[in-house]
Amino acid sequence: MELELDGKDDKSDDTPSAWCLTATVGAQGTRAFQPGTTVYCFPPVRGGAYESVKVAGPHRRTGTIVTAVVAASDLETWKAESIVNTEVLAQISPPWDGSEISRGVAEGIVAWKAGGAWPAIELRKWNRQRAHRVVGEGNILSRFRNGILRLLGRQPQE
Repeated sequence: MELELDGKDDKSDDTPSAWCLTATVGAQGTRAFQPGTTVYCFPPVRGGAYESVKVAGPHRRTGTIVTAVVAASDLETWKAESIVNTEVLAQISPPWDGSEISRGVAEGIVAWKAGGAWPAIELRKWNRQRAHRVVGEGNILSRFRNGILRLLGRQPQE
């Protein structure tokens, strides 16, 4: 079961998009996905060598977008693609976004799946970008102080 990519060829600058890994479910299929289904893979967050992958894709019975963890060995034809489908974006973004760092991570993992080196540098840049956005600026003490001030209902210091 394939999803139609909304306007992929005529993408404009104001259309939200995110770089993402895509793969095709192999001939055996999985519990959630039919064989040949394109699934949208989340970036590696588990230990090991990306042996199990969290993916989003159309469920084999309902067609609605669901997430599942599948074995990487059940997936074929890995690609890095810019996704514009709003249903899929709601599931994969965050962590994926439209940045060049996300593109580098996706392309690096595709190259690794084809026999190249693990994309350590790209993942390091991606993790640093995400940590700055999630944790925020400042040292541990200033973040702690601002967290306490928020709990007390006061304005955090810049």
